[in-house]
Amino acid sequence: MNPTYAMYRKASRKPFGRRLFSLGYMFKAPYFASVQPQVVDMAPNRAVVRIRNWKGVQNHLGTMHAIAVANGMEAAMGLLAEASVKPRTRWIPKGIQLEYLAKVTAAVECVAQTDPADWDKPVPHQVDIRVSGALPDGTEVVRGVIPVWVTAVRD
Repeated sequence: MNPTYAMYRKASRKPFGRRLFSLGYMFKAPYFASVQPQVVDMAPNRAVVRIRNWKGVQNHLGTMHAIAVANGMEAAMGLLAEASVKPRTRWIPKGIQLEYLAKVTAAVECVAQTDPADWDKPVPHQVDIRVSGALPDGTEVVRGVIPVWVTAVRD
């Protein structure tokens, strides 16, 4: 089990554990602090983060900036990849392809998903992580793919 995933599992069983894990995630990857992702779930092949709509992520229209939403998608993707990557392998994103479907007027739940077979290929290989974002009422506001490159860890 990946150390990040093991830490999430341990933290999520404790009161305020997910909140503390979310803070640790922002400390480890400071760029995500700009959107303050709240980790909802982390597991192999699925991760969920929530980003709230606040002044710091809004554009001139008062809606959430598209890049803020993209940061939430990347945060979810990173958690999924950490929980899914096989021992002695590592991953790095190769890009991001997102389709913005509607204005983001409230908090967004960012979901990243893969199939188990996506990670069971000989290295090196690419895994296309599907991402989507929805408002609390279920309206899908963003969807896309974040391809990651999986390689062997070198000693």
